[in-house]
Amino acid sequence: MAEGSIARTLRVLETVCDHGPETLKALSERTELAPPTLLRILRLMADEGYVVQQADRTWRGTMLVWRLGCAVNTSVGLSAISRAHTDRLTAELDETAVYAVYEQGAVTYAAHSEPIKPVRAHVRLGQRYRLLAVTTGQAVLAQLDEASVERALAEQAENGDSRDPAQVAAMLDEIRLRGYAAGPGVRWPDLWGCAAPVFDATGDVVGALGVSIPTARAEEIRDRVIAGVLQEAEAMSTRLGRPAVVREV
Repeated sequence: MAEGSIARTLRVLETVCDHGPETLKALSERTELAPPTLLRILRLMADEGYVVQQADRTWRGTMLVWRLGCAVNTSVGLSAISRAHTDRLTAELDETAVYAVYEQGAVTYAAHSEPIKPVRAHVRLGQRYRLLAVTTGQAVLAQLDEASVERALAEQAENGDSRDPAQVAAMLDEIRLRGYAAGPGVRWPDLWGCAAPVFDATGDVVGALGVSIPTARAEEIRDRVIAGVLQEAEAMSTRLGRPAVVREV
């Protein structure tokens, strides 16, 4: 079935926002659209204020897209709730805390809190990541079905991740058993992360709360980070309607 013009336009907008600023050639390769077709779509979106071409001929999304994203974040109702929990984690640990929303097979950073100190992990709000690429995504994936795991493995293989599927399956089993994901970053080896899943009233996983710290500090505060992340993830899940979880000490 031929891809419709609306679907192509939305795919181009998503690519520009996720990867821009990029040239027409780079965007053409990412979207697999011929340059003339792509240029026509970009110009239509520019006329409506969603993208702009910069002086160096690269294309990027505008603040109109950011405003729409913020409106969606607010309408979902998770923005204020998640920020309260990331704020508490940062106040307790003096480290960067994040909340990642799970949607459409990926996680997107929707809230974060950062400490006031020179060496800290920095998080880009609105950034979308594959589930196996980040700790928050791994915490989510461990709660999903086998088909979701297979899709995540296929996406990672396409993007050059050579991890053995059997090792990934064992990792997810361990995350599911202990209730959190933790370890050095896949994308950022200099960072150590810990994340726990967040559930709604139906029991479905909707995201993950996490903390990222420089690997050099991980051993020093590892236990505090794990305890704090578990506590706040469970508290947020309770606020969203899931009964509180009692863990054995």
